[in-house]
Amino acid sequence: MNKETREIIAIGLMSGTSMDGINVSLVKTNGITLKQSNYSLIERYSDITLNLLNKITNNLSNSVKDITLLKKASELITIDHYNAIKLLLKKTKLKPEIIGFHGQTIYHNPNEKISIQLGDPKLLSKMLKTNVVGNFRKKDIENGGEGAPIAPIYHKHIIEKLNIDLPCGFINIGGVSNISYWNGKELIGFDTGPGNALMDIYMQEQFQTKYDDQGKLAANGKIIHKTLNQFLKDNYFCRKYPKSLDKLYFIKILEILKGNNHKPENIMATLAAFTINSIMQSISILPTKPKVIYLMGGGIKNKTIINGIKSKFDNDVIISNDVGINGEMVEAELIAYLAVRKIYDLPSSFPGTTGVKEAICLGDLFTENN
Repeated sequence: MNKETREIIAIGLMSGTSMDGINVSLVKTNGITLKQSNYSLIERYSDITLNLLNKITNNLSNSVKDITLLKKASELITIDHYNAIKLLLKKTKLKPEIIGFHGQTIYHNPNEKISIQLGDPKLLSKMLKTNVVGNFRKKDIENGGEGAPIAPIYHKHIIEKLNIDLPCGFINIGGVSNISYWNGKELIGFDTGPGNALMDIYMQEQFQTKYDDQGKLAANGKIIHKTLNQFLKDNYFCRKYPKSLDKLYFIKILEILKGNNHKPENIMATLAAFTINSIMQSISILPTKPKVIYLMGGGIKNKTIINGIKSKFDNDVIISNDVGINGEMVEAELIAYLAVRKIYDLPSSFPGTTGVKEAICLGDLFTENN
């Protein structure tokens, strides 16, 4: 390793579309390889921040026009991320040289070339007196991409590090589900369809709980096949990759299920089946069937989804945590990885992952003085 690509101590920050917490991970990386540390945590948003985010997302069309509201939310999000970093740094004497700050996605519409992440990288840089890289998706869209997914380059590194048999697929089940595919020649990435978002919304509305614990409610329900099959025919699944989704793109299925007064367990069984089947449809359009797929993200806690995928995919299905990959920290590590790739001007986004015209380096660098 030469001086120009020395390892840098970096912190990655990620809060997914489910808004269930801020993932913070400290790593050492040169933007090519990455070494994990024992220093990571998940910190909830403060109640005031979460309430404001819910207010924004529940009335998005008006909220995105309210600059004062968005600015206030960005400030609160940034302060919560700052506090999460300070908690992590209490555990270690290591001092990060760079922070990767993804921000909180509130809206993603690739057709309109819009992806909105709230959070202020410049403010975070001033608060920490440390360089911060942000605006990862903005740079992708400006260069002709959809702004998502941005994880494949890091997933490729993990695949190569673990010497996994190719072709291989990495599937992250978050608010939206996405896949990264690597066969040694082609790096492909796209959103497969819904993840946890619709199920979480229903559980919060119906039972005032964050999610279906281990998928127990869904496991006790019957799938409403007529509605499921209707939505599996959506035009999105006919489109060739690369492609991406907003977490509420398929909200109509939830509205129809609720409108027909189905039992809660049957609604949840149908939503879980939608996630499972859309993932399987996506696997079927890859150049070659993966020899193995790795599952990560919050969805790995849902046994109904995991068992459903395992029953439909006849090659190996591996839960990331079972092989030493912390599935909840992969995306935070990713953001640290991308931040250092920015420092070394290494490409992070590719025609086969987001549709950019050519491989580009993502992110903007913020210092406490700019």
